[in-house]
Amino acid sequence: MDRRALLRGAGCAGLGLALGPHAARAALLPLRFVYADNVVPFSYADADGNATGLLKDDVDVVTSAAGYSQTTSLMPWGRAQATVRAGQADGFCTVPSADRAVYVQFCLQPVMTSDIGIWHRRDDDRFKAIGSLEELAAFRLGSYVGNGWATEHMDTIPTLAVVPDPVSVLKMLAAGRIDAFVHDELQMGYLARAAGLMGALAYTPRPFLGTVVRTLAIRRSLPDCAAVVASLDAAILAHRADLDALARRVRLGMA
Repeated sequence: MDRRALLRGAGCAGLGLALGPHAARAALLPLRFVYADNVVPFSYADADGNATGLLKDDVDVVTSAAGYSQTTSLMPWGRAQATVRAGQADGFCTVPSADRAVYVQFCLQPVMTSDIGIWHRRDDDRFKAIGSLEELAAFRLGSYVGNGWATEHMDTIPTLAVVPDPVSVLKMLAAGRIDAFVHDELQMGYLARAAGLMGALAYTPRPFLGTVVRTLAIRRSLPDCAAVVASLDAAILAHRADLDALARRVRLGMA
């Protein structure tokens, strides 16, 4: 089954999901979702300039199952968040944070989780026993502009080299210019595979690094916001297998 067939099946199954009195009324109006542009494989423009990617596919499954539709816009991530804050869009899908929670209500159920680990050269076994950021700081590390996790957790590490984009970090790693790159498996595996670097690189998850949790969020100023979020949460629970299958296809390079 290809990805689009999976989406169609999930949407059809969602028509029978009982989610309370608000869902039928809300189905008359779409939810307006915004996505960061050019964050492959999560959100980016297709050949016709329309939003596509794993996050958009996930939201299609959830909104359809909950009795909603979605309209989509791509824009720089800072502007996307400001658009929701101003009430010009209804929601996004991202990592929960205290500053975002001021103006959006996050679903309780994540649409996607991905372990954070250490990307390194395939012939380098030194990272299997690393147990802390302090130990990791002894190595030459790489990151890229806009990597929020690295900014929060690694910004004071003097060995951290920051370059414009994630593919450049992967190429530096493969070439031996850095020793390690901390990131999740899903996104970097997709990019490394597309760049032909998987033969040179390996990924080692380390529990102390945690996970990336991506969650749907709806602006608090939307009428019936709490009911909308409850409907989306119920749909996520009911379609967890469909969401996991979409992520698995990306992980295996089948998207």
